[in-house]
Amino acid sequence: MYAFLKHTHLTLILIAVIFFIVNFIWLQRGHKNAQKAIFKKILLHTHLTVLAFGLILAWLLQIDPFVSSGYWLLEKLIAFVAYLFMVNRALNAQKSRPIQWLSFVGAFGWLAYIVYLVTMKQAILLVG
Repeated sequence: MYAFLKHTHLTLILIAVIFFIVNFIWLQRGHKNAQKAIFKKILLHTHLTVLAFGLILAWLLQIDPFVSSGYWLLEKLIAFVAYLFMVNRALNAQKSRPIQWLSFVGAFGWLAYIVYLVTMKQAILLVG
């Protein structure tokens, strides 16, 4: 069960990131699919499914994000929300191109931070 959930979670993350990149390229090139609601809904639901699988994995592994040994998970959830905010800004056609590009790069910065948290399982921001 754990292996299935973990691999599904990782596969959905990969799909979400690839879909984010494709949507961003469409937006920058003025492609007709960039502003279609269906593609925005697919990206949103992919991210929500990633979150759901992550929460199920945390429950299955009995990781409590509100104790000191699980602060890394709480930071990961906070970083995921920040990533979603950056994705939203990057794919917003009303924002200027520099803001879109800055948000695009920022989203990958948050993803890198999430990867660090998952591999090291050591909180940085909430320790103190």
